[in-house]
Amino acid sequence: MLFRKSLHTSPTSFIRSFSSTRTCPQIRPFTRRLFNIPTAPSASSQNHCDLPSFLSYAERTALPETSTTYVGTHYEYTVLKSLRRFAFDLHRVGGRDDAGTDLVGTWHIPGRALLAPIRVVVQCKALSAKLGPNLVRELEGAFRHSPAGWRATDKLAILISPREATRGVRNTLTRSVYPLLWVMMERNGVIRQVLWNSKVEEMGFAALGVDMRYQPQTALASGEPALPEAVLTWDGSDLADMDHMENEMVRKEAEWLALWDSENLSDAEKSMLLDAVIAAFPDMEPVTALAYDKEAIATKRDEVLALLKERLPR
Repeated sequence: MLFRKSLHTSPTSFIRSFSSTRTCPQIRPFTRRLFNIPTAPSASSQNHCDLPSFLSYAERTALPETSTTYVGTHYEYTVLKSLRRFAFDLHRVGGRDDAGTDLVGTWHIPGRALLAPIRVVVQCKALSAKLGPNLVRELEGAFRHSPAGWRATDKLAILISPREATRGVRNTLTRSVYPLLWVMMERNGVIRQVLWNSKVEEMGFAALGVDMRYQPQTALASGEPALPEAVLTWDGSDLADMDHMENEMVRKEAEWLALWDSENLSDAEKSMLLDAVIAAFPDMEPVTALAYDKEAIATKRDEVLALLKERLPR
């Protein structure tokens, strides 16, 4: 069974907007470690890391806009930027052993937004030709052969294309033993269709839904009527965007440091503090200390700070 829940037309206008911030990696190494967010493998290019930097690179190098490299890379960065609206933190990768994976990252869904974000691997197919079930099988291969940091069973694989899912694609998605999503996204970042199979539901995505919303009516040169855009929701409410999640991480990180009276540490010293907390609380995820019994934390604080002092350079 494929799911496209809460699929309806909303009378409320919807203005599609991208995050205004750059989408190059922004989450610092210590923050990633504190919130158990894996570090993406090396990018496939050192010349660009998001859509603005790629466009600058393409202009500097006179890269033809009709070339396969330009079209594919532009689409990948468009996907990366567009999905930040729904709390995806994605990074472009690629290489000889990438199993066809274009983007990797995390999805910060409610209930797991900070403590245990879902790992995702993404394939982008900026193809104008009709897509067949073979692409779903290729996606399954990317799921099985994910890069380091994404070799966990608790993850999703997503196939994104400007073409609508055919019956053959839908049937293959339904039969797959892996949690897979299909997203139809136009080259400008507008999402038209989102489908997922029952394995996704079994992972705790029962609250995931799709709301179809019209953008404000504008005159189209072709004279064709405006089409609704697909918006991902959770329990009927809009998902927070990735900018919001990053701000939440900054706030929670500050609270966590204050818990150990260690607000003014360098990044290296924060990492040492984290080592000390792990040593003092081996059975606890470090960031969950914020919800831990305060008396238990207080009794261990001196031990943690003593361990930190031992680790600090003399």
